[in-house]
Amino acid sequence: MKVNYPVKDAKDIKEIKDLLKPFGGRCAKLIDGNLEYQIKDENQENAYNLLKEKGIIQ
Repeated sequence: MKVNYPVKDAKDIKEIKDLLKPFGGRCAKLIDGNLEYQIKDENQENAYNLLKEKGIIQ
């Protein structure tokens, strides 16, 4: 599943990829102020919550 979320401010994509790796997230990239990546459906909510807690996404 491909997801797309607005980013609060520019972050290091390597750091974001490292956070997503345990959830099976891949192909993460920043496009026009949005974070886009692919993830398995069952891990999407956990990854979203982690990114929100870390202040990466809005």
